[in-house]
Amino acid sequence: MKLSPIVASTVLALIIDGCSNVIAQRLKSWNDNVEFSFNHVLFIQFTIMTAISAPINFHWQAWLEKVFPQYRTVMRKKDDQSVDAEEKGIETRDTGGGARTVELEEKVRDWPNVWKRWFTDCITVGAIFNTLMFLILMGMLKGKGLTQIMIDIKMETWQIIWDGYKMWPIANFLSSYVPVERRIVFFSFCGLLWNIYLTFVAARL
Repeated sequence: MKLSPIVASTVLALIIDGCSNVIAQRLKSWNDNVEFSFNHVLFIQFTIMTAISAPINFHWQAWLEKVFPQYRTVMRKKDDQSVDAEEKGIETRDTGGGARTVELEEKVRDWPNVWKRWFTDCITVGAIFNTLMFLILMGMLKGKGLTQIMIDIKMETWQIIWDGYKMWPIANFLSSYVPVERRIVFFSFCGLLWNIYLTFVAARL
C-alpha cells in the first residue's frame, strides 16, 4: 500500500524526531551525570507535537512552492540534428539556408523566487510561525494555561529564533534542491540536532 506524500512525510518525521528526542534525553542524563531514565511523558508530548506540526508544515511548504515556484519554463532553440528523438515534439522550423531548428521547453531555476522563499520561510514568517507553534503546542500538551503559555512565548521566542538562524538559513537554501513533497523529511534529517535542542527547551518549559 502506497502512502500519500503527506502521510509518508509525517511518518518519517515522527521516526526522525522520536530518535532525536531519545538522543537528547540520553545527552541530558550524561550532562547531569545521573543514571539514564527514559522520560516517556516528554517523548509522547514531543511525538504528538510532531504529528500535529508535520502536516501543517507540509502544506506550508506546498504553499511556498505555489507562491514562489523554484523553476520557470523557457523556450530553447536547438539545431534539429542535435535533438534526440524523444525530445522532438515541437514543430521544426526552417530558419533559412537549409538550417532547421526546434523549440523545446526547458525548466530553469528561478533564483529570485528561491531567495524570496528562503527569506519568507527561514528569516521571517516561517521562523516565527514554527517557533510559536512549538511553544503553544508544547504548552498545551503540558497542561499549561493561556497566561503561562504567553509567558513562555515572551521568554523563549526570540532566543529560539536566534539560535535557529545559526543553522536553518543554510538548510533552507539547500532544500530548494529537494522536491517539495520530500522537504519535511529533509528538514527532519537536518533538524536532528535542532530537535535535540528543542527537547532541552521542552524539558525546561
